[in-house]
Amino acid sequence: MPVDVVSFNAAEPALISRAIRNFYRIPRPDLDPAGFVDQLSELLRRGKHDMLIPADDQSLMAITTHYDELNNLTHLACPPPLITSLVLDKLSTLEAAQKCGIQIPNTKLISNSKQLPGFFSSLPFPWVIKPARKDLRVEEHKTLTFATADEVIKRFPLAQEFTPPMLLQEFCTGEGVGVEVLMNAGEGLAVFQHRRLQELPYTGGYSVTAVAERPNHELVENALALLRALQWEGPAMVEFKVNTRSGGAILMEVNGRYWGTIALPIFAGIDFPLFQWQLIHGEVPAVPDHYAVGAKWRWTAGHLGRFNGLLLAARRSDSARRELLLSVLQLPATFAPWIHDALFSLSDPMPAIREVLWAVRYHLSDNWRALSRRVSRHRES
Repeated sequence: MPVDVVSFNAAEPALISRAIRNFYRIPRPDLDPAGFVDQLSELLRRGKHDMLIPADDQSLMAITTHYDELNNLTHLACPPPLITSLVLDKLSTLEAAQKCGIQIPNTKLISNSKQLPGFFSSLPFPWVIKPARKDLRVEEHKTLTFATADEVIKRFPLAQEFTPPMLLQEFCTGEGVGVEVLMNAGEGLAVFQHRRLQELPYTGGYSVTAVAERPNHELVENALALLRALQWEGPAMVEFKVNTRSGGAILMEVNGRYWGTIALPIFAGIDFPLFQWQLIHGEVPAVPDHYAVGAKWRWTAGHLGRFNGLLLAARRSDSARRELLLSVLQLPATFAPWIHDALFSLSDPMPAIREVLWAVRYHLSDNWRALSRRVSRHRES
């Protein structure tokens, strides 16, 4: 199956792999919508591609925004805009979950930082503030975590408008668990579950190590109920925070495209992309009734970023120092030869090597800039 990759992120290094036929760059859809559609359309016509697969939230939103023009050229591997918009808008997703009886975090919608002090007494700390919807811009707003009111005041000394609006939520303790589903005609054709073992940043974020788990019946039923309520078709990951003591689960979000740990279910025997391709081409996927529970996955470049963040945070945080020590002790197990690397393959090593080198260069450059700023401020004082 020949695969071409298209990127509109100028900061992303070119992808070179035996699995990729061609790599193209096209204009950013938020800066040059016409150029984005024209160049992508030309690539689709010239390459005679029969599928266009969004690989992140920005590309999913770009395809949704220009759905009618692109849908005339090829099969779009995502639902129509009215459905996709419900997943791109986190508040809509949470409202749908609530109607399904799924527990969600205590959530407030805010459009200006001036609203935040009004919740100091009513919403216990720690807080999480994150965008209410996915943004077409490549530089998406980051999720912020605050332990105290003083941290909020320090971060927002002046009034700041939030575009898009932000969700203010209670911090939910527990482990991140993803239930991945390939929906077909309202049914879960393939189901997989993983648990995050380490995250970037260490306080909660992207998976850098994860393990395949046996599907939890209640979590799977909640995920299926929510995806049916959203009328979702195709792949999606429903993310929960699970309290290890009580077993209670709280919905975090839904990723309406392939997720960062997609290599893990493939290693374990559930090949979601192949199954989706087969469905679209009129074939009946042979989905196994079990997979390799306990299979572990590692994102090496993400680990570099996590360690870099821990080293910087350890200077001022006891919890970061404890986590750094624990991570060092876990290194032999994390990099054991039986742990599946997200990218590395002996038959196609360059994608993993290039990503690690790019990550090292990025963090060294970022740390140097931060050090230069501190030295400059010290001299001025």
